[in-house]
Amino acid sequence: MNFLVGREEMEAVFGAEELVTLDDRALAGIAHEPTRAFLREVGLPDRIGWFEADQSLCDGALRVGGESWARFAADYPDCPFDMSSWTNLGGIGFDSLVIDTSTGQVYCVPDGQNPHRLNSSIDSLAFFLHALEAERPHYDPDASEEGATESEESAERLLALMKRTDPAAVEDPESYWHSVLEQVADALDC
Repeated sequence: MNFLVGREEMEAVFGAEELVTLDDRALAGIAHEPTRAFLREVGLPDRIGWFEADQSLCDGALRVGGESWARFAADYPDCPFDMSSWTNLGGIGFDSLVIDTSTGQVYCVPDGQNPHRLNSSIDSLAFFLHALEAERPHYDPDASEEGATESEESAERLLALMKRTDPAAVEDPESYWHSVLEQVADALDC
């Protein structure tokens, strides 16, 4: 299967030991084949960079849907998304990231706000995380000996990349990616 970012590229940025992959037993509850293949073959970073994997993902103990998501959905009656097949992937900042295991869509669940779609697929999420880390020396003063001097240009490059690869990820002005890009532009000085 072809993904936007492969295992070798992810290892080059995050390191092999930091990538969480799952076996077929752990993936049994995920109906969306491309999501299953990505989590089996490529993986997501554990706790490095912008993303922190949920412990259930790290343990290979994904819980799909169930009563907790039904209670959560009841708190957001106007939300148009079917949460019955969601599982938690982890988070960025204080926001949780979940995936619809039937469709492969990735959603952001901001604390106390309505969920919104973040990425059209798990590989586009991973591609964006990879791009953020690869670009880090240009926006993070702690990641570069010369200091980050291209933070605004870095944010512009990342936004252009996001628009090309998964335009829906940045078309919503409430998308968490806009907050991430603001932090990049400000050299993480927010």
